[in-house]
Amino acid sequence: MSEVRYCYHEFVQMLYLGANSYDLAMRLFRYCEPGAATLGNTYSVSILDQVTCASATSVTTIRDTFYQINFGDQCYTPPGLCVETHIYRGSISFLANNPNGYMSTWSLCCRNTILNVNANNLGLYTKFPDPALAGGNSTPLFVDYPTDGYFCIGFDKQIDFSCTDADGDSLAYFLVNPINTFTGCTPNLLGWNAGFNLTNILGPGSLCTINSSTGIVTARPAQLGKYVISVKVIEYRNGVKIGETVRDIQYAALRCSYNSKPVLENFSARSIFEFDEEKCIDLVANDPNGNDTFFLQISSNAFQFGAVVNLPAPTGGVYVFEWEDATTGLVDTAQISNVRKINSTTFEGVGKVGARFCWDVNECEILSLDSFYIEALGYSLGCDGSKDTVSRRVSVPIKRDPYSYNVPNVFSPNDDGINDLFYLKKDAYDRCFDALNVRVYNRWGQIVFESEDAKFTWDGTDQNGSKLSEGTYFVVLQGFYGGKEVTENFPLTLFR
Repeated sequence: MSEVRYCYHEFVQMLYLGANSYDLAMRLFRYCEPGAATLGNTYSVSILDQVTCASATSVTTIRDTFYQINFGDQCYTPPGLCVETHIYRGSISFLANNPNGYMSTWSLCCRNTILNVNANNLGLYTKFPDPALAGGNSTPLFVDYPTDGYFCIGFDKQIDFSCTDADGDSLAYFLVNPINTFTGCTPNLLGWNAGFNLTNILGPGSLCTINSSTGIVTARPAQLGKYVISVKVIEYRNGVKIGETVRDIQYAALRCSYNSKPVLENFSARSIFEFDEEKCIDLVANDPNGNDTFFLQISSNAFQFGAVVNLPAPTGGVYVFEWEDATTGLVDTAQISNVRKINSTTFEGVGKVGARFCWDVNECEILSLDSFYIEALGYSLGCDGSKDTVSRRVSVPIKRDPYSYNVPNVFSPNDDGINDLFYLKKDAYDRCFDALNVRVYNRWGQIVFESEDAKFTWDGTDQNGSKLSEGTYFVVLQGFYGGKEVTENFPLTLFR
């Protein structure tokens, strides 16, 4: 005899139409393995008094929708996993007011072989309040069967058991025992197999918990097989319980082969840039899944000071990138042809992508900031539609050559081209910080030369342009030179 195989969703959603009338929708999910029995075109759902269990009516549901679920994505498609969706609909034209409320029940033989329970019949129910309840009530509607409806051994899986509620009622979610059949309106529960129970639904070494506010189940199976998880949602209005619905769902635990995450090449996480010089560094990332569309995004707080990222000039349609391996110190290279710049900071390619960061460090404001960085983010689209990412932050310290200056104490302005001018050492000048006042006095204390230019030169003439006589003069420096504070007085001898 063929075996009926199901993967189960919530039982019935009662959609309140007003005037004590309801639409009833039942979703069933059938495991369509070879040899599995088929589902019928119609099923009868019983409507009972919640308290007395007396029969109120029955509803004939007719299958009006059928389709097979396509599992997996570009990263992983589970082999041999086949599940069908069957939706049955019926209606109740009039249901008498009843302060006890009603309960709809349905059961069917038989479940397929399941690892965590003694598989037998499938039983599902929903409880809903007196039709006379102010505003009426539609029962919560569970989300559709997910296209990633399978476990991967050793990996956490989040299963969405959440509901929407047309009336805006409060919902709370709980893990419960799966149902076998009913005695009247009393559920007969399935028995757990050895090693499994309600607090250990997926067995030894596993995890199965639920967020009572969101209905998200976090599960991690430890062994292969098919498992059933059952969830009850309780509906509250103004703090009073008005109904509940049970849904169970079957997941197969598989050994999965996931998409490999991207990696960054082993370029250094520190790169020194020198002030008043331009430097470029290459950043490269790759996706081991060589056919994946891959992106490299560069961010930096140096962009506001003129830094840019581009592709290097191609050679024969190939872009060549170079970097020093942070471990070996050797130069590594990557030749990439299938890459393009899609905006000012993002590059796209297949398998491997590179970018060249260049910065001419020439703005004085840069020296007043503590640190700069480059953030390289490589990503491809992950199996769940999110980004599989890898990132590295490169610190960028700014180096300045140490400044020093010497003070000549003799000069000879005789136009022989040798030592004709008095000035401070030119290569010590710091254009970002230096501001200097220089005064030269004769031996009677009279100023013969004065300048506010740190790069001054003095040719031995007074302020009227007349040549001064040989002798000793006195120089006073005040301000900053070579990036350092200067306060100096010293003698200077003039020869002709």
